[in-house]
Amino acid sequence: MRALFLFVCAIVATVAVAASAAGAVRDSGELSLERGRGSAALELRGVVLGRLTSGTLRVTDLTPRDRFLPTVSGRRVTADRLGPRTTIYRGVGIRFKVLGGRYRLVLRGAGMSVSAVGVGEVVLDGDPRWIGDDVGVFSLEGVDCVMASQLCLPVPTEPTRYDLGSDESTTGKGVR
Repeated sequence: MRALFLFVCAIVATVAVAASAAGAVRDSGELSLERGRGSAALELRGVVLGRLTSGTLRVTDLTPRDRFLPTVSGRRVTADRLGPRTTIYRGVGIRFKVLGGRYRLVLRGAGMSVSAVGVGEVVLDGDPRWIGDDVGVFSLEGVDCVMASQLCLPVPTEPTRYDLGSDESTTGKGVR
């Protein structure tokens, strides 16, 4: 038992030293988006769970040879393959799950609800139907916008890019 413990400790230490020597130590960022209307584009390595009341979801697998595949379901959902790595889903009640790998997701429509953890970037663009229309709220600070929407920011009505997570060579979360 002690030999197994020492073996596991040695592996963990080796991985930690190799990662820090390569400068690849990364801190995952968090995104919470609720009641979104308009578009949201995510390009990240990590985990994304979400739903879209109506609209389209475009999924591009940037690491197609890994073991991870996206899961998409819903009512009256059609899937059109645009290429070997890209599929667009259209319909009502779209639910999706992307675990692991690196993906580019583009959501367009109403009723967007997304939770993501990973490293990458997010572009949000709210599309109000009229002046003062609610286009949703979001947070990059680990706040759950379902439970505490008053602590979240309104979705911008102009395309705005945010960093999700960071590595040692970047400044971290923020607008560019």
